[in-house]
Amino acid sequence: MECLTTKHYKYMDLEKRYHMIYPESSNATYTSLLNYSDDLNKPFQRWYRYKEGFSTEMVEQLIREYSIHKKGVILDPFSGSGSTLLAAAHMGYQGVGFEVNPFSCFLSRCKLESCSGEEREQFREAYERILEQASETEQEYVLPGLSISHKVFEKQVEAYFMRAGQLMETDLNLTEKVRNLLKLGWLSCLEPLSHYRKAGNGLKIKKYVKPRVVTPEDARNMLLEEYRNIYADLQEHSQQGKTKLYQDSCLNMNRYLEEKSVEGIIFSPPYANCFDYTEIYKLELWFGKFVSDYGDLKRLRNQSLHSHLNGDLSPEPEPESEILEELLEELKDRKLWDKKIPRMLRLYYRDMFQVLRESCRVLDKDGFCCIVVGNSAYGGVVFPADLILAEYGERTGFAVDKIEVDRYIITSSQQYEKTKETGKYLRESVVCLRKNK
Repeated sequence: MECLTTKHYKYMDLEKRYHMIYPESSNATYTSLLNYSDDLNKPFQRWYRYKEGFSTEMVEQLIREYSIHKKGVILDPFSGSGSTLLAAAHMGYQGVGFEVNPFSCFLSRCKLESCSGEEREQFREAYERILEQASETEQEYVLPGLSISHKVFEKQVEAYFMRAGQLMETDLNLTEKVRNLLKLGWLSCLEPLSHYRKAGNGLKIKKYVKPRVVTPEDARNMLLEEYRNIYADLQEHSQQGKTKLYQDSCLNMNRYLEEKSVEGIIFSPPYANCFDYTEIYKLELWFGKFVSDYGDLKRLRNQSLHSHLNGDLSPEPEPESEILEELLEELKDRKLWDKKIPRMLRLYYRDMFQVLRESCRVLDKDGFCCIVVGNSAYGGVVFPADLILAEYGERTGFAVDKIEVDRYIITSSQQYEKTKETGKYLRESVVCLRKNK
């Protein structure tokens, strides 16, 4: 208990340095805005039910609160489904993003690119025709090289779904933009029609109280509804503002962005929770042909942030944070479910510190950086990412305006027992920084 209490005071001492706002406070402004599920019925955002993300409304709130010049570039180093770039474009800013996952990058580009009236009508004509033809053709198709491909669908649904995808891909009369919209609608129906669902760090087989039978007609109706939603959004809403999205790691930001070229930065990095997003999105990656073999998958994992155990964990970074080193030292005596976890954590924060340094470099004078981040715990030791990043940000050239705690993370009963003293630090927060030099 002595050790836990000592650690508790370490966290408290760090918190005292900052303006902290908690969910129960009347000053909490982002709590209701953090939830991405609120966005899932909005135009463009409803095109795909992205597992992670935050609402465009929260991005707009942060821009209104922190942007001094009311124009310029808004950067998202981890653009995911494109919420930051969508919101920035809607407000007339130029959005710039980085995304290493090719499926997520594809999703964002589909939502962000403008579509002419002619392309919109070509899209409508194409999906109506293809959904009919897929019922009539007996064309051969090839499943992707994913080991579970043959178990993803009921056989009749598989035949209809794969033939529809093949017709979209081989129609030479379609523009690239139209073909991409067709592919996105197709991929958005992939999981709902399959035997699998996203759960935790991967996929699980769906279980039902009563047997569930999915038919080719169900597949056709689901695809048709998805395409009609996309068509309606294209018809009723036009994209504003310019966006630029790089399919690359934000750790390579220095290759693309000049010093003092950015007004504001808003992002949510992968949390240090061992979730491998190439595993969570493997159906989309394989069926969408973003990876063609397991070598591609391995290369993609090695390019991603060190937030999971499946990438290259061989680098040996130098210590950069006193509090991080103290927590890692404490972890040495704890029983962990994988011995590589301390190395992963060290590399995760090395990556995040680099992102903070680069963020400071590209921000203009008085620019802002807002980070939506979740803390993690291993062996009963809480790693408060919000406090660690705030403290490092101060040493990099930022002033910490505030840290708003927006919700607490529910843990397993076993982890709860281990973190009784420090459980209040298991949370998601918005860390708001202002460049001060």
